[in-house]
Amino acid sequence: MAVLHHAFRCPVTPAFEETVREVLSAWDAGDHEKLSAMALRRLPRIAEREDIQAAFRLDPDGAMPSWLQPEFVSPGLAALVLLADSFVPIPSLSAGKDTNHYLLTTHLPVLGWNAREVQLLVRGDPIEVMLARYSSAPQELVASKFRETGGWTDGTVARTLGDLLARLAATVDSGASPAVRESWNALRHSGAIDDARAMLAAVEDTDWLVTSVTH
Repeated sequence: MAVLHHAFRCPVTPAFEETVREVLSAWDAGDHEKLSAMALRRLPRIAEREDIQAAFRLDPDGAMPSWLQPEFVSPGLAALVLLADSFVPIPSLSAGKDTNHYLLTTHLPVLGWNAREVQLLVRGDPIEVMLARYSSAPQELVASKFRETGGWTDGTVARTLGDLLARLAATVDSGASPAVRESWNALRHSGAIDDARAMLAAVEDTDWLVTSVTH
């Protein structure tokens, strides 16, 4: 079975910020019933989004309503459900080949990328990291036990990664080692760099890049 990388941009709008505030307010107040009710009301709105279902498994007729019950709901999962219908599909790392996310993870470190840069390109941070950006509460946000909440990368960071890839795509140093040349050729010939650049080019500074890797 193919391993697919899914990518969306989530615009940071006044509605986005209001939704995040409502999620954090309910969670900080310990009002899990309110958080659950908010998410369950919104869940049917994404029932027809096949791209969302494929990436995050937010199926209203499946297990999702159980995960959103007050005893299980988390701020991250509730936020995902409440924000998902505003996600805009963009080219993903699987656009040209379903192993391109793996090739990037394998070869970019050889070409000088650090682990953090690779993570933010391919998988992003947990949704709780995004929520913490908007939270003033001292306590750490509880991560969802439902794993399909996606990876989140700030739009300004995504644009910076795009600049790094543009320079990498242009050429390889004539004095580069055989290992560096091999990795550069692998990414160029597979189309992995092209896929990654197309994905990042679709992200604005005022977006979050939201990704998911599924089987």
